[in-house]
Amino acid sequence: MFVSDRADDALEMINAGLEILLREGVEPENATVAADVVREIESAGRRIAAAECELLGSIRKRGLHARDGHTSAKVMVRHEAALSPGEAAAREKVAVMLATLTEVEVAFRSGVVGVDQVRLLARVYANRRVQFAMVGAQQWLLEMAAINTFPDFETIVRQWEKLLDDDGPEPAAVRRRQFSLTQDPVELSWILEGKVSSVAGAQMREIFDHYVEVERLIDWEKAVAEKGDEACEADFARTAAQRRADALYQIFLDAAANPDGSAPAEFVTNIVYSAQEFEDMLGRLSGGHSRPLDVKNLRCETLNGVQLDPVEAARVSLLNDFRRVVLTSDGVTIDLGRRRTFAGGARLAAQLQRRSCYWPGCWLPTLKCEIDHLEPHAGGGLTNPGNGEPLCGCHNRLKEGGFTVTRNPDGGLTIVRPDGTIIGLV
Repeated sequence: MFVSDRADDALEMINAGLEILLREGVEPENATVAADVVREIESAGRRIAAAECELLGSIRKRGLHARDGHTSAKVMVRHEAALSPGEAAAREKVAVMLATLTEVEVAFRSGVVGVDQVRLLARVYANRRVQFAMVGAQQWLLEMAAINTFPDFETIVRQWEKLLDDDGPEPAAVRRRQFSLTQDPVELSWILEGKVSSVAGAQMREIFDHYVEVERLIDWEKAVAEKGDEACEADFARTAAQRRADALYQIFLDAAANPDGSAPAEFVTNIVYSAQEFEDMLGRLSGGHSRPLDVKNLRCETLNGVQLDPVEAARVSLLNDFRRVVLTSDGVTIDLGRRRTFAGGARLAAQLQRRSCYWPGCWLPTLKCEIDHLEPHAGGGLTNPGNGEPLCGCHNRLKEGGFTVTRNPDGGLTIVRPDGTIIGLV
């Protein structure tokens, strides 16, 4: 399995040792022994983490990811090891750094420096403006890692980076601009975070304040209509925080509706709902009998797989700004309720079958994919949802190199390489 029998034997010995360790139990008899065991296991874990990163680096260097169409070694490892995107990206950054910073590599291999410390250094190394300095500062950085807590080490390293980085061609605040919009997996609400430069921030703040004031005037007019001259802010329907959230949402809507904007104004949000659960939710909204939703069969999400709150989604699906897509238990579309007519029904039906490109390891969202004929059109394959699946342009071209894809009785897909071996089931 490895490049040498000795490496293969070593992996078997590691697994055998772990089997004994876990079977015997890790229950130290006192605090002193516990501290010793913590350090020993941590050292072993660091060395295994070093091997994981170096393996990714080897795959990257030799191009072994290309055989099955993986776009990078990171994607291949992410797929084969079922990693999160963040974990795969962290390993790749470390692998890239270790190829140059040999002193850090030796310390990591020996378990002297921790995984978190190495990953911090890898994130700093990804800044091309400081890479040259890290080569000569390796010993000092490792000493700082050894004598400081992680928070202190992070502060030291980041300050060191900033001193070098501020000499770059543009202000650091401009280079470090970033934005994220992430979903809380429990509440299904969204968290917005970001950082922009001073000038851009000042412009955004003026626009934002204007929208917030408009939302305040809306509440004020409603309060006056209800309370007359005695109305005050205590009578407002929304809190200040809620008005700020609504103001930001309105900015996004106005931007999307701007025909002169940089993004096309004509788009629609699809809300995909399972039929029985959609019917139940409409019953709830109309005051009818409420029964627990069937969690196993519930599907309430956007076309890209973003999870939605069932109550809110049922309510907004009745509005013209959304396309309601209701599916039966076997995935057949039975309702596309929306006022506006639209083209490409067959394409939409094919897109609804999965959230991303069907190729193993590829996570490109469905909306950015092409629709692939599983049985090639040139060979008589029909242009219908049963013969269509979302496939990114890269893997669609790769598939034409001799790969075959067939749909299984359960709806899944089997992908076969040109040599007749199977990549896997999806």
